[in-house]
Amino acid sequence: MLPLRLFLGVTFVYAGLDKLWFDPTFLDSSAPTSLAAQLAGFAHTSPLAPLIVVLGEPLAVPLGILIAIAEIAIGLGALTGLLARLCAWGGVALAALLWLTASWAVHPYYLGPDLPYLAGWLTLALVGDGGIGSLASVIRRWGIAQGWLDGPGRAMLPRAWAVEAEAADLERRRFLEGALLTALTVALGGGAALLGWRSRRAGAVAGVTRPAGATARATATVGPAQGTGPAVGDLATVTRLGSQPFQDPATGDPSVLVHLSDGRVLAFDAVCTHAGCTVEFDSSQDVFLCPCHGAAFDARAQGAVLRGPAALPLTELAISINAATGVIRLSS
Repeated sequence: MLPLRLFLGVTFVYAGLDKLWFDPTFLDSSAPTSLAAQLAGFAHTSPLAPLIVVLGEPLAVPLGILIAIAEIAIGLGALTGLLARLCAWGGVALAALLWLTASWAVHPYYLGPDLPYLAGWLTLALVGDGGIGSLASVIRRWGIAQGWLDGPGRAMLPRAWAVEAEAADLERRRFLEGALLTALTVALGGGAALLGWRSRRAGAVAGVTRPAGATARATATVGPAQGTGPAVGDLATVTRLGSQPFQDPATGDPSVLVHLSDGRVLAFDAVCTHAGCTVEFDSSQDVFLCPCHGAAFDARAQGAVLRGPAALPLTELAISINAATGVIRLSS
């Protein structure tokens, strides 16, 4: 069981840290790769769509924080053996939730990444940590030494008393394991959240700049027509940031305006054509990347597929840019 514990534990701890610290967009509801944008995409394919719309999308930020903390706690439980089976059942629940949302539309099913995690966590939940490299055994020995647990002396008690003492020991061990696991989770998760907050704040203050001459190249794409569709962005923002997310009022899909390296400003539906995840725009390559299954799309070629498992290109949206104001509108 040790290799499975190490893989699942390290992966879930990293996933939680990534959400709180490394990924500056996960908790940013305005970003096209945020949890809010991903939930909007899942709502089109998931059997949990009504729940996503009613609870998931309005509470995307606190839900994202809760998922990240849960992943850290579950991962630490697998690595340390603290409340190992309880944490494993938590892993089962979380993997099942991801399967019903992020991976539900993946066909054939064996291409989905969440079912193997579900099977792995289920195995740990049924078998336990095997007692190898487990802090639970350390806590048990410490509790006996401190007089918290009865240990071998229980064998001298009458059977009825021994059963009662064993139950009391189990509750005390669970309390000690839970306290230590909570402390580790708060320390690691809280530190990651603080570092992530500082990183996002520093990024917001500094801003993201484009190479010199980007504004001049972008203005070459501006047309004279104001257009009749709804406004979805402005040229200055897209040029400065490289992309600007918006929601397509016609479909409700997360969408994004992008400024390409050749100066063009284009708009795309940001829902991956494979499984409905929200794609991310890499401005250094003018490529959209799917964070769920690795599909890649070429923004310079009408969203053409560069790498599967997606088979269809992204949907490009027609836009018009006002030459005087820089307002970008969808073309009706």
